[in-house]
Amino acid sequence: MGLSIGFFAMFALFGSLNYAIIFNIAPAQQFGKLLLWVKLSNSGNILKFMIPSYIWKYKSRWVNYSLLVTSHKMKETEMDNRGSKKANSKSDLAVKEQRVDGSLCLLKKYIRCTLTGLETGYQAKIPSKQLNKNKNKRTFSTLISNSKLNPWFVTGLVDGECTFVISIQRNNNLKLGWYVKTRFAINLHKRDLSVLLKVQEFFCGIGSITKSKTTNSVSYSVETTNDLINVIIPHFKNYNLLTQKGADFILFKQVVELVNNKAHLTIEGLKKIINIRASINLGLSDLIKTNFIKINPVERPKIITKKISDPNWIAGFVNGESNFNLTIQKNKAFKIGHRVQIRFRIYQDERDLNLLELLIKYFGAGRIEKHKSTKVANLTITNLSTITKIIIPFFEKYTLLGVKNLDYLDWSQVAKLMNEGKHLTIEGLDLIRTIKASMNRGRKV
Repeated sequence: MGLSIGFFAMFALFGSLNYAIIFNIAPAQQFGKLLLWVKLSNSGNILKFMIPSYIWKYKSRWVNYSLLVTSHKMKETEMDNRGSKKANSKSDLAVKEQRVDGSLCLLKKYIRCTLTGLETGYQAKIPSKQLNKNKNKRTFSTLISNSKLNPWFVTGLVDGECTFVISIQRNNNLKLGWYVKTRFAINLHKRDLSVLLKVQEFFCGIGSITKSKTTNSVSYSVETTNDLINVIIPHFKNYNLLTQKGADFILFKQVVELVNNKAHLTIEGLKKIINIRASINLGLSDLIKTNFIKINPVERPKIITKKISDPNWIAGFVNGESNFNLTIQKNKAFKIGHRVQIRFRIYQDERDLNLLELLIKYFGAGRIEKHKSTKVANLTITNLSTITKIIIPFFEKYTLLGVKNLDYLDWSQVAKLMNEGKHLTIEGLDLIRTIKASMNRGRKV
């Protein structure tokens, strides 16, 4: 195709599209909402066929929701006049500076376009040493597979690890003197950065990932009202939360809709939000209680779960709220003087005892242990036969992610050793001790 291009290309998309055509595009500099395009010396007049892609969306420097994002159907090495730079020869990561990449998200036909940039511009603000400079020389591709998460897995993970935040803060620069902020957040240990990157990918690349300056945690959060309305809320309407966290979501959704309709800018709307906020999480702060006397908390919805909707939900929930435990205790009843026991536990607030009972019914095994001092209960399975015949086959089919999966793999290896009777030998016991030392809190990633 001998079509000549200057330094800017636009394409329109109508209805459902299976492919798109895009021109070579020069790099851009962003000043607010204005993009200044610079023509590269190697920019040519070659038209390139592009296809929808689910890659690179969590590394965007620039986002434009009006365009479909595509990637090359051909190999990169076969492209002519491509405006890109080579990566550092010492790096395992490719640097794409002048390429429009990203994805078409199918959640409510949500379309986004991203321009990948330098690592400093990535939404996941984690140094590259987290990706390819550790002892195992892991590259970005090993941390993030191209497979998309199951939506029920995401809901299960959120049921265990998410917070729906409604923040009402003082701001004297505003007419009402108060600022309302809504946020969806998932917090994990920094070792599970890869899990959050996959969650961000699942949610079309929206939101940001940040590392805590005071704790060993990373957080994925979505704050933009448009993203909450178009991506986050529709997901949980289609794949509902099963724990009492679902009540927080219902109330959170009401506040987001009020903010979207600008109701928070009126005193009546602000009071509605305060009454809703009073029934979420730990309730209202002393500052709010002092400044707003007549507060009438709304009735908190009661989540009644009658069945586990999908086994992928269990996998996601276990990824956040479980423990693959291994103990070695002195016991004279055993020839080698020690007893080895493996346990599988799922923890949950006592408000969701019903859910733990449903999990026992699903697996056909386990018991519930209550802890009055912490108001936490857990489902516990210790029977080796049950673990071997039910639990391990389940997680072989419905795979876990991140560090939790590594702990599971070590744990299942110990179960195999026990089934072979090796835990009854000195050599086997030593091997199990070595495995135990690198599991859970002892794991170095």
